[in-house]
Amino acid sequence: MDKIPCAHCQLLYPPHALKAVQTPEQNLYFCCAGCESVYFLLHSLELENFYEKLGNKTLEPITSPKAPLKTHYDTPQFLQAFSTPLEGGLLEVALILENIHCAACIWLIEHVLLKQEGVESVQVNYTTHRAYVHFDPQTIALSKVLHTIEQVGYHARIFDPKVHEKDAKKQHYRHYVALVVGIFSTMNVMWIAIANYAGYFSGMDASMGFKLNIASWILSSLTLFITGAGFLKGAFYGLKNALFGMDLSVSLGALTTYIYSIYATFHAQEPYFESVSMIITLVFISKFLELKAKHRANALLDGLQDSLNVQVLLLREKEGGEIERCMMPPDQIQIGDRIEVLSGEGVLLDGVLESAHAQVNTQIVNGEIAPLEVHAKEPILSGYTNAGARFIYRVHTPFKQSFLSQMVQLVQKSFTQKPQIQLYADKLAHRFTQAVLGIALVSLLGWGFLGGVWERALVISVSVLIIACPCAFALATPIALVLGVNRAFKQGVLCKQAACLETLAKVTRVFVDKTGTLTTPSLQVQDYQVYADYNPHWLLSLIAHNSHPISKGVSTWIQENLNAQASVPLESLAQEEGGLRGVIQGHVLLGGSVDYLRAQGVQMAQPEGSHFAYSVDGELKALFILHAPLKPDSLESVQALQKMGLEVEILSGDASAQTRHIAQTLGITCHAPLSPHQKLTHVQDALARGEIVAMVGDGANDAPALAQSQVSLCMYEGHDLSLLHSDVILLDTSFKSVYNAFSIAKQAHSRVRQNLCISALYNALLIPCAVCGLVNPPLAALSMSLSSLLVVGNSFRKCTTS
Repeated sequence: MDKIPCAHCQLLYPPHALKAVQTPEQNLYFCCAGCESVYFLLHSLELENFYEKLGNKTLEPITSPKAPLKTHYDTPQFLQAFSTPLEGGLLEVALILENIHCAACIWLIEHVLLKQEGVESVQVNYTTHRAYVHFDPQTIALSKVLHTIEQVGYHARIFDPKVHEKDAKKQHYRHYVALVVGIFSTMNVMWIAIANYAGYFSGMDASMGFKLNIASWILSSLTLFITGAGFLKGAFYGLKNALFGMDLSVSLGALTTYIYSIYATFHAQEPYFESVSMIITLVFISKFLELKAKHRANALLDGLQDSLNVQVLLLREKEGGEIERCMMPPDQIQIGDRIEVLSGEGVLLDGVLESAHAQVNTQIVNGEIAPLEVHAKEPILSGYTNAGARFIYRVHTPFKQSFLSQMVQLVQKSFTQKPQIQLYADKLAHRFTQAVLGIALVSLLGWGFLGGVWERALVISVSVLIIACPCAFALATPIALVLGVNRAFKQGVLCKQAACLETLAKVTRVFVDKTGTLTTPSLQVQDYQVYADYNPHWLLSLIAHNSHPISKGVSTWIQENLNAQASVPLESLAQEEGGLRGVIQGHVLLGGSVDYLRAQGVQMAQPEGSHFAYSVDGELKALFILHAPLKPDSLESVQALQKMGLEVEILSGDASAQTRHIAQTLGITCHAPLSPHQKLTHVQDALARGEIVAMVGDGANDAPALAQSQVSLCMYEGHDLSLLHSDVILLDTSFKSVYNAFSIAKQAHSRVRQNLCISALYNALLIPCAVCGLVNPPLAALSMSLSSLLVVGNSFRKCTTS
């Protein structure tokens, strides 16, 4: 009786086992109510082209959709713990997708969710099946998001790093047990094989040889069905979905040898049970080490959150108005809590200033070197550093929206899309395995018909299946990229997508903005004017312990040029808005901005640039003009980029002579002064010439050029347009971080290409040897394992950026 496929899962069933449903267009048949409901749901959502993408693949029958999940998922406590607030009231939740069979499943889940009102976007990590869903909790509940995925036959659970870590440990334990079983069985099978060979020469009787073969059969069965269970399962689902990989090669080789050995045992021929056990165990050892490497790489991503385990000083008001100070983790801080930030400390949460004023260093946020004066009720952003006296602010944004937290999330999401080289490697592995299967079949038939020895033909074809190693194509490529992203992060280079590494490695021209990228983050004295005699020791005593960048610059210059020491004790010292007031031996010392001294009654002109004025008893004594010179490592880094073959040019809006001087010092072309539109024009002209362009900028005026370039690098991360349009965030203020970004990208890309070459060379040399009968199955398994370890070890080789 001919079987009929189910209209949804496409599995074949006898006609009497299916439910017939008549539609105006055709008669449909379903194996269960679940498949029927999903089929009509997809058509109602206009997603019926899912079946075209599915092709001739099959799915698992759909169990009856469960009732909507409990509102436990929708409670404020749960959402606060497992979701990240976004702009516009949206939330982001990370999910782990289960029952995924192919790319069509991913496509279906994405489009079904996007059809739901309130779901704004869906990003899926194609390697880990981790999905990031942006949704409006006022329009759609999280439980409805999960239930929607259940309705189309899949399962989703909330991603929890702690649970994920426990699952990883359980998986590691299962693999460890399987490895122990494989090693134990293989060692004993080998001893039995040695006894068999010894008995062959010493005249062992047939009954004893048969008993030893039965013992080998039992031990090899343990290895095949316990240690090799993952290979067999992977091969089954691979065949089911027309995907050919290493699991299929290993499984076919081991099963063929195993079945033949059973036949040989009962027909007085030589079995190869030791080969079965060795094949599975040796390959499993390499897979076990690869698993540890993958867990290590994933742990680097998931463990980044631990870098945020710092504490903030929370102010609590007790009964009677008494203020209690306590240290708290930032993720436990609530909106509305008051935080005190001491001098030199960083701000971890966004909020509003409650103190009268504050001086903060904002270079991490917007690249400005000069400190920012913040007044009461003005915003305090995560990433600021207190450059003045202690201040208090009130939190208005959850910690998960802070700068540092967002940076970690960008790293964790960096693999939501596969780079082109990995897509190419995946296709290569698929086609390679198909070719190997063909070669093995030709070897079997050729040696069988031409050589006339089918036993030898079988051994040779098994050796061909086993010795072929596509793992470099399928696994070592993503490991190399993951490690590249993490190495970059450790160097202060944050890639939003792993594909950025591939693009960076191919860049031919780099455009650089001067301010904040080539110049130093610290201010230095450029000019010095004396209006009246003064004691430099008094001035140094006034500013020596102040963390303000201008104070530090003046203090350093005084010590180096005037040989002064902060040896005179101050009778009083106060940090006021815009400057410092101190008293020494009854004399009033003022130091700070021109506006500050003017407000205190000191008469003086308004100079250009960053400045520090100093007066004693209302009389102007000295004026220091400061600027940001070229960073010490800029020249070396630019030359290193040029040695890589990159053309480096400056695109600056600064019309000062310093810009031309810096370009001349670096030996590169300078275009200045330029408007944002003119910067964009330079990038577009380079693109029109067929060049691959990278843009390094730090502010909103660079945003058009950053957006247009193929890969963009932002020297300072901030809450402005540069964040939106930059692919790579340079957390380190050193210009060497630009060189590090290109160096790591080129090395990671090189590792991927090396892995592909290693695998291709290995297979090109050893597959012909196996076809010619020069390699037996155990040696083939050992060779395959060594090749796997070679490409994984190559991926873990240390990158050098010096």
